[in-house]
Amino acid sequence: MTVRVNKDSFNLREKLSELERPIGLKGSELMGAETAQEARDFVSAGRKNMIINGACTINQRFGSGTYNLASSGIYFPVDRFKSWAGGTGAFTIQRSDNAPPGFKNSMMFTVSTADTSIASTEYYTVQQRIEGYNVAHLGWGTSDAKPVTLSFWVKGDIPGKYGISFWPSGQNYNYVTHYNINTADTWEYKTITIPGATGGTWLTDTGIGFGIWWDFGVGTTYSTATTETWGPSAKFAPSDSLKMIKTNGAKFRMTGVQLEVGKNATDFEHRSYGEELALCQRYYETTYPTGYGEGHDFNEVYPFANSHPVAFNFIASDDTISAQSYTFQVSKRANPTVRLFSAKNGTLNQAWTYKGTGGNNSNHGIAVVNTSPTHVLISTSLGATNQANESYFHIVAESEL
Repeated sequence: MTVRVNKDSFNLREKLSELERPIGLKGSELMGAETAQEARDFVSAGRKNMIINGACTINQRFGSGTYNLASSGIYFPVDRFKSWAGGTGAFTIQRSDNAPPGFKNSMMFTVSTADTSIASTEYYTVQQRIEGYNVAHLGWGTSDAKPVTLSFWVKGDIPGKYGISFWPSGQNYNYVTHYNINTADTWEYKTITIPGATGGTWLTDTGIGFGIWWDFGVGTTYSTATTETWGPSAKFAPSDSLKMIKTNGAKFRMTGVQLEVGKNATDFEHRSYGEELALCQRYYETTYPTGYGEGHDFNEVYPFANSHPVAFNFIASDDTISAQSYTFQVSKRANPTVRLFSAKNGTLNQAWTYKGTGGNNSNHGIAVVNTSPTHVLISTSLGATNQANESYFHIVAESEL
């Protein structure tokens, strides 16, 4: 028996043309991948962002408050972004609720005192310094150095060319380039691809592995006409870049900062608030509630319901020193600098004693004995024998790069 099967006709030329349809940059790269790992790198699978707090959600020092950055000062508008006013100009720095779609916060700089004639050695900048362990996989300083791509959202009052640079811990082997703000007071998305650095000395431990410098104005000592190339220098901005610090009241906002391996920017990697906070606490941890800076005066009485200080019961068997240990929430990058503040009025190196002979409702001395990345040993001299003293204080532990 003969069985006949009929099939709809089709245009062979049309079907062949479909094989040539564009599949995009990523698709072409993916099809050309020779190994599974190469394909994974092309699509940026897994954890990718080497920047900590790129969405500006964590601000342990001041919450939504402001800070006056002036007269060669150093401080943080949000965690992990270290800013300098290395001259006579000044900024108001803060976390802002003004952000592009997909983000809640940004860091914000407002020129509060203009520096209209920047001296040769002056500089104004915000940086993120990345720990060496977190960039060791880049292979920089070797022939296998991988390229990276930086992406971020920016909003500025003054359109123009803004300087940016990349460097190792010694800041003596730099890559200087720029990005443009095209329209005033408008969120714009920027991407910059940096070739892998085959030269230079790059730390792969707890030191500074890689630094990024966003420039607000530098003097001639730190500017250069040589850009878009790695080389030995201590330069941080193009000679023709805009100097925002010269304009009083000028504003600059930034968020969505991401640094990833490869030549293409991908969607921002949002991490949970708790995870981002823990990453920040490796470098800075405080027992103060969010939004309260060091030395804050709560002017409260026991039990300090709104400030949640550390509470120790120091008991001395005689008039000698009594000591106790406090374990940090997150192990620090290195032995931190620890500061202690009275829980009531914010006095440095004091604890508020709620009860105890000779110390009822008053401050008494308190001191750091020693520190490690995991804890701090704290001591006090009570001045009374066998008396319990409920001592309340706040701890700040800092191990920033």
